[in-house]
Amino acid sequence: MSTSEKKPTILETIYAQRAKDVEVAKSTPGTTPEDLSTLLQMNLAPPLIQVVPRLKRNPSTSSSSSSPSLMAEIKRASPSKGPIAMTTNVAQQALTYALSGASVISVLTEPTWFKGSLFDMRLVRQAIDALPDRPAVLRKEFILDEYQIMEARLWGADTVLLIVAMLSQERLETLYHYSLSLGMEPLVEVNNADEMRRALGLGSKMIGVNNRNLHNFEVDMGTTSRLVEMVKERDLVLCALSGIKGPEDVRVYKEEGVKAVLVGEALMRAEDTGKFIRELLDWPEIKTQGEGEKNRERTWVKVTGVRSESEAISLTETGTDILSFVFDPQEKTYVKPEEAAPISSKIRAARLSPSASAAVSPYLRSTPWFTAQLGTLTATYARPLLVGVFNKQPLAYIQHTVAISQLDLVQLNGDEPSGWTAHIPVPVIRQFTVAKNESPSQEITRPGVHSFCLLDVQGGREAVGELQRVVEKGEVPGWRMPVILRASGIEEEALVDIIRSLDPWAVDLDLEIGVLDVVKRVKGL
Repeated sequence: MSTSEKKPTILETIYAQRAKDVEVAKSTPGTTPEDLSTLLQMNLAPPLIQVVPRLKRNPSTSSSSSSPSLMAEIKRASPSKGPIAMTTNVAQQALTYALSGASVISVLTEPTWFKGSLFDMRLVRQAIDALPDRPAVLRKEFILDEYQIMEARLWGADTVLLIVAMLSQERLETLYHYSLSLGMEPLVEVNNADEMRRALGLGSKMIGVNNRNLHNFEVDMGTTSRLVEMVKERDLVLCALSGIKGPEDVRVYKEEGVKAVLVGEALMRAEDTGKFIRELLDWPEIKTQGEGEKNRERTWVKVTGVRSESEAISLTETGTDILSFVFDPQEKTYVKPEEAAPISSKIRAARLSPSASAAVSPYLRSTPWFTAQLGTLTATYARPLLVGVFNKQPLAYIQHTVAISQLDLVQLNGDEPSGWTAHIPVPVIRQFTVAKNESPSQEITRPGVHSFCLLDVQGGREAVGELQRVVEKGEVPGWRMPVILRASGIEEEALVDIIRSLDPWAVDLDLEIGVLDVVKRVKGL
C-alpha cells in the first residue's frame, strides 16, 4: 500500500467487516432476506414496547427532582479497551439492570471487536420478558442494511441504533423509515453539529450524542454539552452516550436537560451493580420486598372443597380469603359447574371491592413475575376469591367452567401442558409436590406461565427443608419466592412453625375434614 493512501478509521474498518458479515448472513439458507420477511409476516417477532415512553419512566420520575433515565449496556469488549467483562452472563446482567430501574438495555451484537451476538440479545429479551414493565431492548450495532433491522426485530429488539457518521443521508433516511415501518423508533447517534442537523431533519424522537468519536475512539465529555442547545424546546429525548463513569458526569448532563444516559463499561465492571446505578443517578433505593406484601396484613387462608352455599357463607364470615371448588370427579368434594355457579353468584354479590389505592406513580416498578402477580392480586381483587381446581380435564372443559362458575382463578393439579395458561382467561395456580430426597421441579420458578404456585409438602421436616430452599433461593436473587402452602396432613403446631419460617402468602386447607374443623383452623390461623 502506498504511504500516500489514507489508513481507514476504526469506524470504516468495522463498517467494511459488518458489510461482509451481512452478505454472508443474507446468502445463508434459512436466513435470507426472503426468509426473514416471511417470518415477520407470520408475526413470529416478539411483541414490541414503545421505547420513547419507556425511556421517560425511571425510579425518580415521580420525585420533585427527577434524574435522567438509564440505558444500561451489555458490553463484553471494545476496540479501545479490549476485554471488559468476557465471562459475564448476559441474561443475569440484563435482569439485574431491569430490576435496578433501567429503562433501556443496550446489547452490542457486533462479534469481532465487541464480542457480542444476536443470541446475546435473544437471551436478554427472554430474561426480562416476564417483567410487568420491562425495559426496552436496543440493538447496539453498526446498522447499514435493512436486513439488520429485520434481524433485530425478529430477535427481540424494540429499537435499533443508526449512526449518522457512517451513513449517507439517503441511507440514513431509508433505514430510519424502514425501522419505523416495523414499529421501532430508532436511536439516532450523532457526534457533532452537522450530524445533529441531519438527525433533526429526520424528525427523530430519540437522539443520542456519542461523546466518543468513532473514527478514532477518543472521548470528549463536552460533546453532549455543546449540542444541547440545538434540541431545546423540541419534542424529543436527548441521550448522552459513552464515557460516563460517575455521579458528577450525570449531574452535569441533568442540569443541561439531558433526559437519559447510556452507560456500559462502568456498569460491566461494577462490583455491586444495583448500588452503583442508584449512586450514579441519585435514584431512591428500590426495595426487594414484594409489592404483594404491602397489601397483605397476614397470611391468607384458602379453603378447598366448597360444595354448598352455607359452607361458602360460613367460611366467608370466618375470614377465609379464597374459596375453591373441586371440578375433578375423582375427588370426594367434587362439584359440577352448574352447582358452583349459584354459590359464586351469592359470594360475588356479598363480597366487598378492594379499597381505592393511592394515585399510581408514573413509574411502574420492574418486579419479578411472581411478586408482580401477587401484587396485582392482593391490590385489585375483592375477597373471597373463587378458584376452580382441575386435574387432567380437557382445556375446553376448563374454559367452559370458568365462564359458567364465574371463577377468579384456575388451579391445575395434573400434568396439563404449560401452554394452556395462555388460553385460560384467568390467572392460573399450579400445584407442585415437594418431597424429601427429591429435587423440586424447576418449573416452580419459571416466569411467564402460571401466576402462582401451590406447594404440597410430602415427607415431613426434610421435605419442609427442601421447600425452604425453594422459597429462600427466590425467583431471582434478592426476591423471596411467594408460595401457597398446602396444609393437608400437617399438624397445627407444625403448621404454625412452618408458616413462621416460610412466610407463605396463603395456606390451603382441605374441606374434607369437615366445615366445623376447617372453621376452627381458619380462626386459629
